[in-house]
Amino acid sequence: MPTQIWTVKRLLLWTTDYFTKNDIPNPRLDAEVLLSHLLQISRLQLYLNFDMPVFQEHLTPFRKLITKRIARTPVSYLTNRKEFLSLDFYVDERVLIPRPETEHLVETVLNEDSADVPSRRALDLGTGSGVIAISLALQRPEWDIVATDISEAALAVAEKNAETHTCTERITFLNGTLFEPVKSLSVGGVCNPASFDWILCNPPYVKLAERETLSADVRNHEPEIALFAGDDGLAFIRRLIAEAPDYLAPNGKLIFEIGDTQAEEVCSLLDESQPAYRTYRLLKDYAQKKRIVLASA
Repeated sequence: MPTQIWTVKRLLLWTTDYFTKNDIPNPRLDAEVLLSHLLQISRLQLYLNFDMPVFQEHLTPFRKLITKRIARTPVSYLTNRKEFLSLDFYVDERVLIPRPETEHLVETVLNEDSADVPSRRALDLGTGSGVIAISLALQRPEWDIVATDISEAALAVAEKNAETHTCTERITFLNGTLFEPVKSLSVGGVCNPASFDWILCNPPYVKLAERETLSADVRNHEPEIALFAGDDGLAFIRRLIAEAPDYLAPNGKLIFEIGDTQAEEVCSLLDESQPAYRTYRLLKDYAQKKRIVLASA
């Protein structure tokens, strides 16, 4: 009896069923993304070529992708690709996978500062894959942007993405913790400290005790240093709020993400820091949860 040929449609059906049996979220979507990645065609092209045969040269690596996904390796790490504000970024296990909340953060900055304002200086703390700094550099090419990260490995990913999007010359990448790397930067020939119109950050904010509540995709594969922030999840944010005013220009703004249950505690930290900030407000994400803080010096 001849061996049945694997077509695009048959592969998608089988993979979706297998993912479903193994409790993989979004089984059909994951199957489509992985197969389109392997065949180097769009998901639309998959649907237009349901009857196209898939041969052994692609079946073998596809099985390996399936095995890794069953082990809960995130799809973005398997494809080394994540879309952010309609741009393609390279990602791997050295960096956190960008989330929609971070898109909202960048959009807020762009809306607050229109394209016709004078040049700004922006600092992206904990840049990771570089999506914040690079998105700003592309949308506001006249801005002076500094991006830092404690992880040299993460900075390598960010620099790779900056090269891909041809904006390397517009971003200064620095290695170090929080504001340490920018202490000696000069502004108008004056050193220590640098002054920024915007300080942006997607900080770690997960409590150590919440580790087991995270999905296996996140818990077992994304970098811990970008996720966890002490027993209360506020270790990084607490320092960020306290130290940022020393690095903000007059009327400068601090914007950062928080966990969806941290609004009250973060407001208390901001209240305690007065008069360092003139005003602050909490912004809701696409799920109508308070996830972004915008504070003005």
